[in-house]
Amino acid sequence: MTRSAAPPSASSPPAGPGGVIGMPGQAWLEFDAVAWGSSGRALPGRPHRDLSPRMARLLAQGDTEGNYGHGRSGASMSVTLAAVGAGWSREELRHALAAVSHVAGTPGDWMVRDPRGRRRSVADQDHRVEYMWRNAVVRWCARPPASDAPQTMVEIAAMREAADARPFLWGGQAGASNRAVLEALWEIAARAGRLDPTASIRQIAEQTTVTDSTVDRAIHRLITAGWLRVDEPAGVDLVGEEDEHGRRDGQLRARRLHLLLPRTLPDPVDPDKLADPRSGELPATRWGGRAVHDTFTWRGLGAVAGRIYDVLETTGVRSGLLAARVGFTGPTVRKHLRRLAASGLACQGKDGWTRGNAGLDAVAARLGVDGALTRRAERHTVQREQALAYFVERANRRGWRVERGKYRPAGRHTGAPARLPLPVQRAETRIPLGL
Repeated sequence: MTRSAAPPSASSPPAGPGGVIGMPGQAWLEFDAVAWGSSGRALPGRPHRDLSPRMARLLAQGDTEGNYGHGRSGASMSVTLAAVGAGWSREELRHALAAVSHVAGTPGDWMVRDPRGRRRSVADQDHRVEYMWRNAVVRWCARPPASDAPQTMVEIAAMREAADARPFLWGGQAGASNRAVLEALWEIAARAGRLDPTASIRQIAEQTTVTDSTVDRAIHRLITAGWLRVDEPAGVDLVGEEDEHGRRDGQLRARRLHLLLPRTLPDPVDPDKLADPRSGELPATRWGGRAVHDTFTWRGLGAVAGRIYDVLETTGVRSGLLAARVGFTGPTVRKHLRRLAASGLACQGKDGWTRGNAGLDAVAARLGVDGALTRRAERHTVQREQALAYFVERANRRGWRVERGKYRPAGRHTGAPARLPLPVQRAETRIPLGL
């Protein structure tokens, strides 16, 4: 193992067998999570501390609140994960579990006797603690908790700075969609306090002006470029108890996306080319929310015009400087500036282009696109309901429960269930794209 000078953080990229952990901009640490978990040592870079009050209460008293319906194994794994994050070693965890092993219902009561009431041997106890500790280390490294929200914001700021320094990455036919999706994911990650939030394509589409099918294609492009990684696919989870027909309810699970800073990036643009030649000031680093409006949907003026409108200020800016800042070519910027000017959203003066005084709502009504984003959100709600009904029914019909007659929809006791019809949707919004 090769150590780096900087320890890994809670929101670092995951580690695994043959994987790496580290911070953007720092040296990377080659790390084998399975081997480290087998060693029983504390995780590198984790300061030693006590368990949180909630985990300490779970260890001492057991699941008194009923949060672990799967039994004591879930509570034991939660305590073990907390010990890994707190910088404990395996031996410290074993002593903590042994100290409460005489209290029934605690995560350590399994150490004394097995489910049949027979006393466990010391070798069996050691084997089970080793197995649980190794799995907890691998799980913690693969999906670290968001315990340091300020550090998460620092890493998001580093990604945004790298993206702002290379505006040419966000030009072209797909660049505006890629950046809009990335900005939406940064906002979602900032609210969640972690770099691997769950986000569906329709949730992202509702925070931008692009359609859900465009979001799905943009996510694939960002994955290829190294800005994203899919940690967990979308799906459905069956929850609750079975009814009289053997059916369980379900809930949709959105795709878990992990935000990354690409390992290799082209050289950034010289800041002097992006600064205002009169004042020397650089543009605002964060995209504003002005472009998320019905006016800039694809049936309106479009996302490119929205991006240009977003960077326009009350002071004049030349079209060449605008082109350098947004990453599009000069002819493309001038074409969309003329379209914005025709709608009253941009004005050309002697000092350059400024934002117009026309209201976005009035422009959307004149273009016939007012209410487009609201109708899209309503359509997404219907699609989620259809997807939930379809996939829950499909999950209930799978496996041994149907083969052994445990599932009887609508009171059917014999015969195979009727074929499930796939909800009819437009080709670009079909359910399997990511819920």
